[in-house]
Amino acid sequence: MKIAIPSEDRTLDSMINDRYARAEYIIIYDTDKDEIVEVIENDSSEAHGKGPKVSQTLANKGVKALISQSVGKNAFDVLKAAKIDVYITQKDTIKNIIENFKNGKLEKTENATN
Repeated sequence: MKIAIPSEDRTLDSMINDRYARAEYIIIYDTDKDEIVEVIENDSSEAHGKGPKVSQTLANKGVKALISQSVGKNAFDVLKAAKIDVYITQKDTIKNIIENFKNGKLEKTENATN
C-alpha cells in the first residue's frame, strides 16, 4: 500500500513536517515493497487552496493513506472523497512513523484536525 507523509527532507531519517500541504517534501512510501517510491518536491508558494491540490495529487498517485500531524478541512474533504485514510501522528522521524503505522499504533481520524 502507498502511504504519504509530509517531510522536512527526502529520507527516512527526516522529521515529519507539521504542515501537510505546505511541507517541503511529501514522501510516498510503499509498505509492500518497504521502500520510498517517490518524493514530491512541494511548491508551497501558493497563498490559498494548496491542501486540496496536494490531496488530489496524492489520489492521482494511488496513495491509500496519509499520515500527518494535522489536516485542514478542505484537504480532508478531498482525501475522504478519494478514499484516502488519514492517520494522525506526533513529531518523529519518517522511519519511526512508518513502523508505528505498520504496527497499528496510529490513530485513524474521521475529521479534519484544524
